[in-house]
Amino acid sequence: MKKICLMAFLAFIVATLSLHAQDNTVLWKISGNGLEKDSYLLGTIHIMCAEDYELKEKIKKVIQEVDAVTLEVNLDSEENKAMLPEMMKPDPNFLTGLTASEITQIDSTLNTKHLSIKMLDMMSPAVFVSLLSLQSMNCTDPRNIKTMETDIQAIAASSNKKVDELETLKFQMDMLTKMLKAPDLLTYIKKIDEMPAISKKMVVAYKAENLKELETIIYESSYMSKEEQADFLTKRNENWMTQIPSKIKDSSHLIAVGAGHLIGEKGLIKLLKDKGYTLTPIL
Repeated sequence: MKKICLMAFLAFIVATLSLHAQDNTVLWKISGNGLEKDSYLLGTIHIMCAEDYELKEKIKKVIQEVDAVTLEVNLDSEENKAMLPEMMKPDPNFLTGLTASEITQIDSTLNTKHLSIKMLDMMSPAVFVSLLSLQSMNCTDPRNIKTMETDIQAIAASSNKKVDELETLKFQMDMLTKMLKAPDLLTYIKKIDEMPAISKKMVVAYKAENLKELETIIYESSYMSKEEQADFLTKRNENWMTQIPSKIKDSSHLIAVGAGHLIGEKGLIKLLKDKGYTLTPIL
């Protein structure tokens, strides 16, 4: 009897550890629901310092196995290349609505980071905030930034895999332009000294493939309102779910999107399960 109880207890422990481990992966196999071939869902982190960066072997292996890779945006497409200059165009009216003291506050804080608000005269607000995000990562060599999507696309190209996309660069640019307002920049600037620690926590959580921790960091540290988060994550997930089933129906895809799109009740993992697919963690 004691032996049976011990075995039951051990089985419970193993099951508990297994359930916990399932959260600790950014790579999931998509199967079932009539699929002819398995596809995969990968949560990426868009940029990392070279000293932190690693593209794990399990991801490289999947790229070799699938028929195609689907990214948020295929920057190598001719349509998207043509949009790159548009991304840089400044918005002369961006700071309208801020008081003179708020503008001075922004510029004073930027000066401590060896930056200036005048940079907004040379680039779009979205590009400017991206530069601030890069600086917050405190890389040993800021010129040596790694992008996971670039590596994934290069491996796919070397294997003659098709590279597909879920949305265009114009869509993303229009979305960011609509979402990013001067008060958002002010909010970001007020938090700018906290950003290096937040970036570090995010990188550590990503490398541990801890989706629950990533979810906490993303939602607690965001400078976006709940409505903006819904536009940035939830609505895009719903739009992607109108495309993903047809993409994976007859061919296998690695669908690689920002890890924030995988998590939560309205994340892609849950939405795919709700559609009848089986999501299996690749540990």
